[in-house]
Amino acid sequence: MCDLFAMSCNEVDRASQILPLFRELGRRNRDGWGIGWFDGNSATVERSPDRADLNDRFAELIEEIRSNSILAHVRWATRGYDGSINNCECNCHPFRRHYQGRDWIMAHNGVVAGATPHHLSEGETDSEQIFHQIMDKVEEYQNQRGIRGTYSAVKFAIRHVIERYGTDINLNLLISDGNSLYVFHHHHSKPIYLLRRQKRYGGAALVSTKILTETEDWEELEFDRLLVLDRGEVSMNFYPLFRSS
Repeated sequence: MCDLFAMSCNEVDRASQILPLFRELGRRNRDGWGIGWFDGNSATVERSPDRADLNDRFAELIEEIRSNSILAHVRWATRGYDGSINNCECNCHPFRRHYQGRDWIMAHNGVVAGATPHHLSEGETDSEQIFHQIMDKVEEYQNQRGIRGTYSAVKFAIRHVIERYGTDINLNLLISDGNSLYVFHHHHSKPIYLLRRQKRYGGAALVSTKILTETEDWEELEFDRLLVLDRGEVSMNFYPLFRSS
């Protein structure tokens, strides 16, 4: 089963102590890895369809990356929207899309059965189709009349996915535009944890589907909540977007 990691900080920082622990999860998530990070409005994404724990480039990136927003994913392949299992770079997370002058990236853990293919997708994963559908709905919401905020747009988009595909889907999401990190937990057997740290420059927060350190206070996120982190600080913790039966 795939695993997710993200870091959100008030200033540019490294994740050189925690990412090696996350990298070890590649031992049981053997079908690929990806890391995305931001420099201003631009995101860089590197991916590979092999084991993170055995990949030298992953180890190099741990030392090289400096950013206030980092997402990482290790992949256990499931069938795509067309029923295929294809181990290739384009099916590794995170995925990227440019919107309103900045890049957005997303990593997903779970399965969305029956995900409709999207014309912008390069691969076959349900995750990539859902990412583009979410971004379409963000754009649709913000193009309506009146004052439309980004937080509300992301809420609207995720709610649309739940309502379209049903509450039985598993939808753990990490979405970032470089400033805000959106964390959504809707997985019936895979929790998400938050670790808050205080650094000399201010707030820092780590998010992971696994507790990566033994001596720190990782908090389990509530089901169906959308947590928004802005540069290491909790900005919003929305009530359930959709109450499952």
